[in-house]
Amino acid sequence: MNPRLHLLLSLASLASLASFASFALAAGCAAPPVAPLQASAAASALPAAALPGATAPITYVVKAGPRAEVLTVDMTLPPGPARTFRVEEAAASFVRDATFVALSGRGAAEALSAEGDTLRVPPCPGGCRVHYRFFLDEAAASLDDVGYAAERNGAYLAPPSTWLLQPLSGVPDPDVGRFRLRVDTPPGLRFVSGLFRAPDDPSVYEARLSDLPRTPYAAFGVLQRFEVAAPGGVVDVAVLPGAIDVDHDHLRRWVDDAARGISTYFGRFPVPSALVIILPTPDGRPGFSTALGNGGASVIARIGRSTTTEALARSWELTHEFVHLSFPNLHLRHSWLEEGLATYVEPIARARLGIIKPEEVWRGLALGLPKGLPEPDDRGLDHTPTWGRTYWGGALFCFLADLEIRERTGNARSLDDALRAIVAEGGNISVRWPIEQALDVGDRATGVTVLSDLYARWKDRPVDVDLDALWRRLGVRLAERRVFLDPSAPLAAIRDAIAAGPPVSRAP
Repeated sequence: MNPRLHLLLSLASLASLASFASFALAAGCAAPPVAPLQASAAASALPAAALPGATAPITYVVKAGPRAEVLTVDMTLPPGPARTFRVEEAAASFVRDATFVALSGRGAAEALSAEGDTLRVPPCPGGCRVHYRFFLDEAAASLDDVGYAAERNGAYLAPPSTWLLQPLSGVPDPDVGRFRLRVDTPPGLRFVSGLFRAPDDPSVYEARLSDLPRTPYAAFGVLQRFEVAAPGGVVDVAVLPGAIDVDHDHLRRWVDDAARGISTYFGRFPVPSALVIILPTPDGRPGFSTALGNGGASVIARIGRSTTTEALARSWELTHEFVHLSFPNLHLRHSWLEEGLATYVEPIARARLGIIKPEEVWRGLALGLPKGLPEPDDRGLDHTPTWGRTYWGGALFCFLADLEIRERTGNARSLDDALRAIVAEGGNISVRWPIEQALDVGDRATGVTVLSDLYARWKDRPVDVDLDALWRRLGVRLAERRVFLDPSAPLAAIRDAIAAGPPVSRAP
């Protein structure tokens, strides 16, 4: 699930998003002042990657305390004018002891004062360094949100966007400018992040400055790690402290199944690397999970302590999140397409891998798609961000697009081809695209304009669909506990192709 959407749906009862902004600011308690520190003479700028036409990146070197309760950050800026930086607004009170020193000459460090959630750095013709501390333990206790800062069983979850100063002005185009990050931890402590590694140094992370406001998930702690290879990529798995009944072999198989299911559907794993943080919980089953990109790819997957190996193997949540890795971030008003794709593709990908039967796919769609039909007073999908219209309305859009593409091409092309083309052109969770770009790439791959035409009809107006007529044409009949598939139905071949796909084999 997209965490931005989860937040929006969770706050539906608030009067406005403005009221939430006030709530978020109030959630952080002001902490007592701490004596200023001197700028670190030992910190050094990271080497810049060779990017033609690019200016030198902003670099961050972070040193974690013994338990990562405090992060010491040295930010090195290339030569430039005065620049303004912001702190994640809910975390502003946890950034302290900020100082500034010019890299040219031997000037003393000067204290920097924050104004609200912003901090202004003077001009530095020869480059400069900003030094500050971030009190992660206090942020985690106050915010208690894994998307910002939280402590779980002695480990801290906090993406870099929470503890890195983010440029607001005085820098190149954020979509062109870059930042580089290195995190040093004491012995026994590990740091993991879903940010992509720098092409010239695997110990360094690198992304666009425009990715800084919402970077992928990250964690500090005594973590257990293993890797799962996927076609065209690798999944880095970090298990947080906490008791769960399933062992690492079954966790590995679970991640491998999700990765291969997605790779089969999309033609390859959609990103070069992805981080999966496994968060043990006191519940009894696999639970709510979320994906976060922007400069990388990451998933937080919750697993209940008493989860059985059978329940883990049949759970759908990780495959759902891996679908999110396979599609670019869209504007929030288009979240219905991101969530609808994940809702529609997830059971199909698992069926093609043999984890579930085709009958389960069609039973789930027959029960779920009616929840996506417009209610009285609903508007188009771009304007009705309810749970039913977002998840199942988006899935209904994808289902109808898949059917129409297959009908118009004689079952030679499908939604599979559209989504594979988007991945092939770099459309994944690490980037942001306009919805029109994604639909156009998909249409060109299928040779028909189904996606763009359907969006034009559905984006602003509610459109009803005669699902009963569709089920008859597909030969899908839902009984009390079962679904029956009619092999003689007019669209039986299309129905079977959707759930079966090309033949694949499961690892032993």
